[in-house]
Amino acid sequence: MPCKLACGNVCRSNVFITSSEIGALGNQSDGADHGSSSAASRNGVGTIRAARLTAMMDELIDKVIQVAEQQYSAATSTFQPGQYPGATTATGAWEAVPPGHWVSGCFVGVLWRLHALTGKSSWSTKALEWQQALADKQRYWHAQHDLGFIYQPSFVNSYAMTGALDDLRQALAAAEALAWAYNPGTKSLRTFEGWEPAKATHNYKQIVIIDFMMNIQLLVWGSKNVGSWQGLMDTNPREVWLDMAISHARQVAANHIRPDGSTYHIVEYHPDTGAVNAKYTYQGYADNSTWARGQSWAIAGFAMLHQETGLPEFLQTAQQVADKWLQLLNLQQQSTQMVDYVPVWDFNAPYDPENDGPRDTSAAAVAALGLLHLAEAMPHTLCGEKYLCAAVNTLRALASPKYLATPGGGFAALLNHATGNWPANVQIDVGLVYGDYYFLTALQKCASMEGCRRYSS
Repeated sequence: MPCKLACGNVCRSNVFITSSEIGALGNQSDGADHGSSSAASRNGVGTIRAARLTAMMDELIDKVIQVAEQQYSAATSTFQPGQYPGATTATGAWEAVPPGHWVSGCFVGVLWRLHALTGKSSWSTKALEWQQALADKQRYWHAQHDLGFIYQPSFVNSYAMTGALDDLRQALAAAEALAWAYNPGTKSLRTFEGWEPAKATHNYKQIVIIDFMMNIQLLVWGSKNVGSWQGLMDTNPREVWLDMAISHARQVAANHIRPDGSTYHIVEYHPDTGAVNAKYTYQGYADNSTWARGQSWAIAGFAMLHQETGLPEFLQTAQQVADKWLQLLNLQQQSTQMVDYVPVWDFNAPYDPENDGPRDTSAAAVAALGLLHLAEAMPHTLCGEKYLCAAVNTLRALASPKYLATPGGGFAALLNHATGNWPANVQIDVGLVYGDYYFLTALQKCASMEGCRRYSS
């Protein structure tokens, strides 16, 4: 199917081009460079700075790095290793979470991102200090299975930088522990043990949240890095772990993704039969609404899984949820009469003008990362151009004074105006460490893509 029919609206500059204008674009030669991406990875120490970027992207990345360094230098001075900033409070200060909290690895991840973006050894030293409290704890955190969120930003990033065998051991142990959450009855991974969301049924149940599309990336990484590692329960983890991730993603595509491309937050299964008990939300506005961060988890999760597996079905699903994101963002811009690439916390929630939504910068950061992966997967196409433009506009919005913190201004995080859990009235209009982590990750991804640098000029 031609891309102009499959992708819907195309994004250019600050506005979305309507479907009636796509025909003219379709007459352009697809041989032109519509955002091609470099095949070379730039994950090494200091390599992002080594290549001269275009002036605008240089300025944007430099500006964000300068702010991030100041904000997280203050955080590492305020807290001790073993204490992990999670979200800001009403005063703007960080509130710490203990090791094993699902966001504890994201703070370490920020430190590793700053090391990669600057090449400064001081950041790797701090990252190594803070990740030690996460070591050898994989089997102790059995009640929840957010091992991807904890160990991928920390020990996976650490291994990529250091090549240390103990970092590899820690990351593979986390992948193995996550694999134990797989239930063949539902062909998916269990999210929590004993958790009862308010809307859960009274049936025998297994809960799967859309967020887990990010956790399964650890299984994929593990399958590619396990080699001939000894002492694992699975005799062939290279195949078994990858099959688990693929099976889980297929269940999410079948049951979390609605026909229109929007997403449910939670699907509850019967653990033995795999039958769906119910579909509902925990952090969204309503069971049938589209929680913004849930939609962004789906975009990034499926786009990254396609990149790692090459399976066309995951590219198709990633496009489906990304196109829905852009459609809903376009409708939001029309209804609020504001051009803003940061979504309201739930696309179906009533807009509160006094609180500008409230919005969720963490959702925008995750979506930008997913859109960049999609753009990289579809070079020289109108679809790739659309996703690249939307990603760049999202990064520009997040780097604007509205959302980027002002050092010394009394606000501790990098990004402001995030929403953690609106229905529970928890973490409303705050900074979230995982929002900061995925923002820096998306910027690093953009800097590694020739098309992203060119598009930002």
